[in-house]
Amino acid sequence: MKKIKNEISKNKILFIIAFLMLILILVFFLLISYKRKEKTKDIKKHYNKYVITNKKANIYDKNKKVIGKSYNFQFELNKIKKITYKNEYLKVKNKNYYLYYKDVKKINKIKKDKINDKYVTFNKNITSDKITLYKDNKIALKVKEKINMPVEYMDDDNYYVYYLNKIYSVKKNKSIKEIEHKNTDIKTSNNISVLLFNKIDEKSQDYNTITKTFFKDIVNKIKENGYYTITNDEYINFIKENINLKEKAVLLETNNKNEDIDKLKEELEIDIETPTNDMKLNLDNKTSTRNTKIDSIDTYSIKSYSSIENIIKMINGEEIHEKEPVKVVKKEKGVPVLNYHFFYNPEGGEVCNEGICLSTQKFEEELAYIKESGYKALTMDEFVKWIYGEIEVPEKSVLITIDDGAMGTGKHNGNKLIPLLEKYKLHATLFLIAGWWDIENYRSPYLEIESHTYDMHNYGTCKKGQLICANYNEIKEDLQKSVDIIQDKKAFCYPFYHYDDEAISAIKDIGFKVAFAGGNRDATRSSNKYIIPRYPIHSDITMERFKAILD
Repeated sequence: MKKIKNEISKNKILFIIAFLMLILILVFFLLISYKRKEKTKDIKKHYNKYVITNKKANIYDKNKKVIGKSYNFQFELNKIKKITYKNEYLKVKNKNYYLYYKDVKKINKIKKDKINDKYVTFNKNITSDKITLYKDNKIALKVKEKINMPVEYMDDDNYYVYYLNKIYSVKKNKSIKEIEHKNTDIKTSNNISVLLFNKIDEKSQDYNTITKTFFKDIVNKIKENGYYTITNDEYINFIKENINLKEKAVLLETNNKNEDIDKLKEELEIDIETPTNDMKLNLDNKTSTRNTKIDSIDTYSIKSYSSIENIIKMINGEEIHEKEPVKVVKKEKGVPVLNYHFFYNPEGGEVCNEGICLSTQKFEEELAYIKESGYKALTMDEFVKWIYGEIEVPEKSVLITIDDGAMGTGKHNGNKLIPLLEKYKLHATLFLIAGWWDIENYRSPYLEIESHTYDMHNYGTCKKGQLICANYNEIKEDLQKSVDIIQDKKAFCYPFYHYDDEAISAIKDIGFKVAFAGGNRDATRSSNKYIIPRYPIHSDITMERFKAILD
């Protein structure tokens, strides 16, 4: 009996021991499960599509061997479908790099560095068994592995590479080797035209100065031809072969950098530079190549008489030599005033048999010559202020006037005039017979409207223009009606160029500041302000005659 009791006691002890061991095993597995869950949670706190490493984090290979270090480096990680405690090493996307999860923290995104869109990647790579990338002169990444990266651009001490969405510098040293590698088919510039604008100023009259308007026209033509502007630093690096530039680069230089130039630079969205002390410009009017030296840069000198056509040839790299025009000394400065009437398009089947009709083709040819030759088309306000001695205007100035408002001048009768003025951005003045057509047909920022009477553009009983046949009061009444419509009385134009003392008195008394007739000679400050001469432009005018009028 005693023996049986001992056996029962012994079994109880074994059972208790087994039970306790089971409890311990269960606790052990629960503890492991808890730790795994906590680790999974911790990994989830660190894992993200985009992460940044700690100040100094190890980089591992797939065997968890340390192959480098990163310093606040941003990475994009491989996507993990379901994170578990086993994902303590996170793989970098498209790289055989692994990061320990505690060495990273989440970021919203990686802000990609923008490569200068003027540059072209070199067709060569750098390679090394170990590489150190720098950002802002601080180490960003050190890796001990065979690496091969395209060169975006260089300077005297560094290569610049685009790596994992960022631009980093790599110091040039013996361990870094250059190898030829086909990275791009984009064509690069082999030469760069350097254009020197000695002075850009609206007031100066010498050949070394061009107007702001002419400069804007040049820049617009440069852009139309697919060219873009670069800085002095970019030009120097091009010469040093530190950068490859896309085709059609041009360098604009000026000797009078000031606030006005800065405003032009901002308005036109271009680079225009002042030569640095070590840049010596050689005014030989030919293009610059990579063989050009900084102390003797081949340069085109842009003059006030340079034509747009020649400037386009310059930026295309042609050797251009322009002759300085022979200056004709005039006793008094004059402004040619051009007088047009009607416009029609014979190619479109339109017909006009009057001598004052001008084809749109001929009119456009004349406007193009005015624009490309650097003439300033004055507003009427500018002309009036000039003839009264209140302002100066450029030597190459012209006033464009159109009489009546008939065929081709308005939006209701052919609309030939306004589109061409707006195309070439040239100002003109229309002398409108205010009682005959609606003034709203002629609205344009490039077309001013002045008076050509209200309803006196007819021959009167005296066999002259009605303005001459009417009495003083009738003239004033008619003119006042035109002023009420036009809402301006700077200038008046005589119908048929007919005037007399009574008409002039009425015009003055209404308050007009100037009045125009014919005459075929330049307007000068000594011209009678109420009989200002103009050049009537007829259909039979040749371009030689037209140029002679302007010149």
